This record gives sequence, C-alpha cells and structure tokens, in this order.
Amino acid sequence: MTEPTRAPIWFWIAGAIALIWNGLGLLAYFQQILMSAQEFAALPQQQRDLMVNQPSWVMAAFAVAVFSGFVAAIALLLRKKVAVRLFLLSLLAVIVQFSSYFIIDGYLEFIAAQGWAMPILIIIFAVGFAWIAWRAEKQGLLR
Repeated sequence: MTEPTRAPIWFWIAGAIALIWNGLGLLAYFQQILMSAQEFAALPQQQRDLMVNQPSWVMAAFAVAVFSGFVAAIALLLRKKVAVRLFLLSLLAVIVQFSSYFIIDGYLEFIAAQGWAMPILIIIFAVGFAWIAWRAEKQGLLR
C-alpha cells in the first residue's frame, strides 16, 4: 500500500473556505425557506411577488446547489474523490438556479436594482471550488 500524498497548505485553506462559503449558502437557504410571515411582509413588494411566483425548480436548484456544495466541501477536507463530482453538481445547480433570472418575468429588473455582484460571485466560487477539487484529484490528493 502506498503512502498518501501529503496535502499542501493551499488545499486546506481552499477546503476551509469552501466549507465556510457553502455553510453560508445553507444558512441563506434555510433563512429563505423558514422565513416568518412578518419577515416576508417586511420584504419589498417586488421581492415578495418574485418569491410567491417562483417555480419550484428554482428552489430545488438552490437546495441542490447548497447541499451538494456543503457535502462536497466536507468530502474535499476528507480528501475523497467524490468531492469533484459534488462540486460539479453544485455548479450545475447554480447555473440552473440563476438561469431563472433570464426566464422568469421580473427577475432581471430586480437583480438590476439589487446588483449582479453576488450572483456573479456565487458562480465564480462554484467554478473555483470545482476546479480546485479537480486539480487536487489530478495531483493525487484525493482518494
């Protein structure tokens, strides 16, 4: 049996960032699905309208993105190859989720008012984590 390759510091830093980032994604998901009536009523009317009319596939993609990303981050830190596939699944779900901005009436206007920074940042992180996991697998850091 061969000795496993020692993981460099960048690997552990990236894994910790992935875990924190995806943990924040889980918090955002739970905050949205567990929102009280008072919290919902405090949202701007446009946002309430979008949430009420949001198709179930958008929330399903959100759930898949954050849960697979979080489990992928744990798998990465445990140095498991499945992390690559889970990060790719998370990336695909992010793309599906954000495609709703271009399909559902009102989303583009809402995002234009809120800003594109967070959606773009989420996509960049999803691509980055998938690439890091792929690179770690190619370097023999995952088993």
